Amino acid sequence: MDYKYDDGIELLLAHMNIEDIIGAVESLYHIESEVRGEDEGQSEEGSGFGEEEEEEEENHKMDDSEEGAGLEQGGCGEGEAGGEEEDEGEDEAGGGGGGGGVGGVKYGKVSDLLDFVNLVSDMSPAERQHLPEEMGVVLNKKEMAVKSGHYRINREVVLFPWTLTYKNPGCGLVPKGSFGKVHLAQDTKTRKRMACKLIPLENFRVADVEIQAKFRHENVAELYGALLWDQKLHLFMEAGEGGSVLEKVDSCGPMREFEIIWVTQQVLRGLEYLHSHNVIHHDIKPSNIVLMSDKAVLVDFGLTVQMTEETYIPRDLRGTEMYMSPEVVLCRGHDTKIDLYSLGATIIHMQTGSPPWVTRFPRTAYPSYLYIIHKLAPPLEDVAEDCSPAVRSFLARAMEPNPALRASATELLAHEALHPPREDQPRCWSLDSAMEEANQLMMLRQHSQQQADTALGSSLGSEDSGLARRNCSLYVDLGAMAEYYKMVKGPPAAEY
Repeated sequence: MDYKYDDGIELLLAHMNIEDIIGAVESLYHIESEVRGEDEGQSEEGSGFGEEEEEEEENHKMDDSEEGAGLEQGGCGEGEAGGEEEDEGEDEAGGGGGGGGVGGVKYGKVSDLLDFVNLVSDMSPAERQHLPEEMGVVLNKKEMAVKSGHYRINREVVLFPWTLTYKNPGCGLVPKGSFGKVHLAQDTKTRKRMACKLIPLENFRVADVEIQAKFRHENVAELYGALLWDQKLHLFMEAGEGGSVLEKVDSCGPMREFEIIWVTQQVLRGLEYLHSHNVIHHDIKPSNIVLMSDKAVLVDFGLTVQMTEETYIPRDLRGTEMYMSPEVVLCRGHDTKIDLYSLGATIIHMQTGSPPWVTRFPRTAYPSYLYIIHKLAPPLEDVAEDCSPAVRSFLARAMEPNPALRASATELLAHEALHPPREDQPRCWSLDSAMEEANQLMMLRQHSQQQADTALGSSLGSEDSGLARRNCSLYVDLGAMAEYYKMVKGPPAAEY
């Protein structure tokens, strides 16, 4: 199903930036609501929703109005009466959330969400054909406004192609995950921006939701809810205004060492938390690390497992070849330390702009790297030539071939490579600091041109100038792009 209006949305996407599109969408909603008010009681032909749904809404008007009042109050966090209705909705969200087409979307708890996705996952293809068009569970009551048991695509929430962070404005992109596409979504009432991953039911696995819902950490992308719509499961989660590490590397080239250190610290904090709960991510790589204004988060938990014993013995090969550790290739069992090896391979990719192995063993000549990894790992020969001794030592510990001797996430977080002297590495700046610094730099350059001050011009171009060295840093890039695209409303909150 294409998520678009019939009123020229392709033209809007091609010629307008994201803010203009949002404004146009809001105008369309305003016009449609006025027309519905004038033609109340008549069918809405061409709206994309059947007459049967409208009749059901009329038949259950009293029930829906009572539920809707509680849900809307619960969504805003106001009113004691709303809180009581909200609790009732949460109790029904798991089993009753899929009970019918009307009022099928409920606010709920993590247990309700897991009950819902297990219900959908356990159904046979024939049973899925008889599911209502809309059902689901929403965890984010504050910023996802469920209306009378509905959270409809192109009504309560709008989906857009993702705008590339490091490309020219106007380039549309729908990134693809392991088994689904990811859109940019916005709640039409709260204006909350989210990422929405669309997974066909035949490809859906409970693991896509379970780990992300159960484990909350600032470096793990937060899951907001799951919605079944048009035989696809829509997973709503926090969006990264900075794009993925892969997108940045492909667009801007290799990252500098202080940028790599910052990203590595963020990823290790997330892995330390997951590993403390015996959770293995299984697919650490640049495309699964998403950059935000003041943090980086892990995404794509489709291959994630939680160990019940000291060693996990897989039934199949899990991960992406170039980032796999030797014990994964052997399929004889592994533990959480495979994620640290994959992080080391990811660091090499950030340093050089290419995944490990591919430079020495071109993909055209070597369709599979499994045998190479088994015989030659780790790929320390692919480390960048200008890599500092401290980071080389870090990589050697993270990619130790023997998992028993490989450092843990906690040990790597304490490594000297991640704590360089301040005089050796530029400071990591937040979004606000980056924007202020970029504005100051622009003003200085304008002043330099007006006054023809050669001394000021040379200081800006000097390698010793801290301002100039940070001019194109990760934080300035992300801050400027996030401000340009308005991907977040003001500075991010503590949890985002």
